Amino acid sequence: MSTPVSSKISLEEKLNQLEEQLKNGDPDFEQFRQAHQELKGLGRRLQELLQWATEQHRDDKKFESLYRQVAGWNASTLMESLKRTGFALKQDSDLKDAFDRQGYRILELVRAGKRDEAFHAILRIFVSAKKEFPAHLVEAFKPIYSDELFKVFLFSFLSGILGQERETEQ
Repeated sequence: MSTPVSSKISLEEKLNQLEEQLKNGDPDFEQFRQAHQELKGLGRRLQELLQWATEQHRDDKKFESLYRQVAGWNASTLMESLKRTGFALKQDSDLKDAFDRQGYRILELVRAGKRDEAFHAILRIFVSAKKEFPAHLVEAFKPIYSDELFKVFLFSFLSGILGQERETEQ
């Protein structure tokens, strides 16, 4: 139990240090970036713990409500991560070719909101290429996210792997 408290204190101390840097007129970007990374990590961890609590206490809607709030808060981070993953996977010629062949079919499944079929089609590509399925891609398929958010997540991922070669300009 002392670990979460020490993490909170650690982040609080970092924020106080950042505030001091600003007061002194000498902010260190790297320390701001590190604090941001720690905050994102804590947000993901909180979401995982809330998912667990929600599964243990299915009748308690308070946990589900808070889980939905935290998941929504983390959604934009997940969207960007999925797009970067798509760009990175584009470098693997086996995966790129498979997604090029199946891309329009998968796009249509996503557009129609067919999560199970879209998951199966994407999983089949990874299995046939003998590649590991990205864990955060699994997150996009969880029912906690609305159909609209699911579509945004998958379109972000697919735009990375199916999109034009100009991603390096971004």
